[in-house]
Amino acid sequence: MAERSLSRRLWGFLPVYRRELMQYIQSPGTYVALGFFFILSGAFFLLIVGDFVETSRKVAQGTPLPETEVALNVTLRVVGQLFSALNFLMLLVIPILTMRLLAEEKRSGSFELLVTTPLSDLEILVGKYLAVLTVGLAILLVCTVYPAILAIYSAPEAPVVLTCYLGLFLIIAAYSAFGLFASSLTDSQISAAVLSFVGLLIFQMAHFLFKSGAPGRVAAALSIYHHSDPFTKGIVALPDVAYFLLFAVFFLFLTGQVLDARRWRV
Repeated sequence: MAERSLSRRLWGFLPVYRRELMQYIQSPGTYVALGFFFILSGAFFLLIVGDFVETSRKVAQGTPLPETEVALNVTLRVVGQLFSALNFLMLLVIPILTMRLLAEEKRSGSFELLVTTPLSDLEILVGKYLAVLTVGLAILLVCTVYPAILAIYSAPEAPVVLTCYLGLFLIIAAYSAFGLFASSLTDSQISAAVLSFVGLLIFQMAHFLFKSGAPGRVAAALSIYHHSDPFTKGIVALPDVAYFLLFAVFFLFLTGQVLDARRWRV
């Protein structure tokens, strides 16, 4: 009996996880969002590679590279810029993927049924979060086509590519937690998506709001860009990894508090 109870605590989230994952697979909106992402990411990839090729041609013809530009290195100029672009696209796509997770439950009235099941708030939260994280990992796997294409014609540095993927995974984890929190605050999917996008955009650009003094240091510490940019250069720093992990945990905790408060109102 004790073993069954322990097993339920460990794997109790699986019914919610499977349900949410099937909804992602069966929802046309998922494929629209992913199609939007891959069309734009492909366009960014072509533009970045085209710019690199054109710059290389000019340098080969004797045109000096401006001092303000990054060195003519395929890893820095193509891989780094590509993953910066993917970071921006995640800012658009993750709010779309997370907007329905709790907002739709509340709008349809199924949330009240969900919280009356034996499932705990933690199991509901973990199941939904892991479902959107699984979709994010699927996106990352498809995005391996870009460095694979580069590897055919050049030699991007594998450690930097892997570091970029680590950074992008942490970004997806953080964005998904914030999107789930935004979805818990409203019963409108559109409002949840807008709230998630605007909130993440503020965190992304925080370092531009204040640039000096104590406010500037605080803004830099909270800025997603400030902590994500080193990954595009192949730098893995503990404070940056900790930032994204704590960001995700903090907003998952807040979502849990919202769920708990609503459970008591049901």
